[in-house]
Amino acid sequence: MREPATVASEAAHKSASRQPETAERFYLPELDVLRFFAFFAVFVCHVQPFGVTRGALGPMFTSGAFGVDLFFSLSGYLLTSLLLRERDQTGDIDPRAFYVRRSLRIWPLYYFSIGLAFLLTRIPASVIAAPFYPGNLFEPIQPRSYLFMAIFLFNFNIAGSFVANRYFFMDQLWSISVEEQFYLFWPWLMRYVPRRRIVVLPLVMLAVSVITRIALPLNPYKPVWENTFTRLDPIAVGILIALMPRLNLRPVHRVVLVIAGLASWEFAAYYCGLYEQLSVSKISMGYPAVALGSGAFLLATLGAKSLRSDSVMVRSLVYLGKISYGLYVYSQIAIFTVKLALFRGAFGLESPGHPPAWSLPTYIMLAFGLNVVLAAVSYRLLEAPFLRLKERFTRVPSRAA
Repeated sequence: MREPATVASEAAHKSASRQPETAERFYLPELDVLRFFAFFAVFVCHVQPFGVTRGALGPMFTSGAFGVDLFFSLSGYLLTSLLLRERDQTGDIDPRAFYVRRSLRIWPLYYFSIGLAFLLTRIPASVIAAPFYPGNLFEPIQPRSYLFMAIFLFNFNIAGSFVANRYFFMDQLWSISVEEQFYLFWPWLMRYVPRRRIVVLPLVMLAVSVITRIALPLNPYKPVWENTFTRLDPIAVGILIALMPRLNLRPVHRVVLVIAGLASWEFAAYYCGLYEQLSVSKISMGYPAVALGSGAFLLATLGAKSLRSDSVMVRSLVYLGKISYGLYVYSQIAIFTVKLALFRGAFGLESPGHPPAWSLPTYIMLAFGLNVVLAAVSYRLLEAPFLRLKERFTRVPSRAA
């Protein structure tokens, strides 16, 4: 005869295993739309035409890099919301299941992209040099960079903590390292910190970011942009929004939030000059402004009925949001491939100079189109099978039914 404790344990285990079928589904399609716009902001930064990094248009294109912060805020919000629901519905948080879910979502495409990067660097430089853009984006990657990518420390690698090539065509993978480092500790903190005290955690994260940015010396070879400890602000803002009561905003309030978000980003890009690291005071203002702008976009999007309609436009944006991980990972490969095809192949231009002005819209549209094709194929053939497997470890359903 089995002990009562054993029976109770087995019953609890079976109840937890059935939880994905009975738990309330947590899926907000408007956040898929926001994911797409986060990617598109980064795409605008990467695809910027030659010669507009300065002048009036420079900050507009540069501020697109803050799409990464919007991704961070989305992660902080969604993971906190899901873990809170898991604890409420099951009485506990299962870190093992969390790590399996995150690995099945992130790792297949991530490691595939590293392998693809290696293959692209095997192409002879004479074949893939384009005249209008400095350097060869498919240049060989140092072995130690592959190592740091493999163990999700790549952001510290290109931040200058370790000597390695600073820029290359897959350097956007630094943000995935930041996300993975966040995943390491967050489920444990959410499991053991009482709910009423969880709000202290994002406040500590904000304080760490501020102190670290002040403490680090301003060195162009060791920028704070990719340092995890200086980039906790947007994640913390997302967590704080997840802890807030749900707001029922009017359309006019959403518009005001969007305008505030755009103004915050432009302030950080134009006045604070985060890329240039002009001064400690401007960095101290710029990064919080970007995080607050990201939070404004998130608040403006949550619960927006217009982004839950069944219109063709909204359904298209939701789909693009679902494949946004692939869009982000493949973006620079698509951009450089089109640069190569147009500015070297189609136009036959072999010497440095400025491309014809009329060619730039063609270049941007083709780069975006190729990016969507690569991400869509990747989602269907590479990511979707692992996402179906991920459902076995789901505690709170979070995908569309």
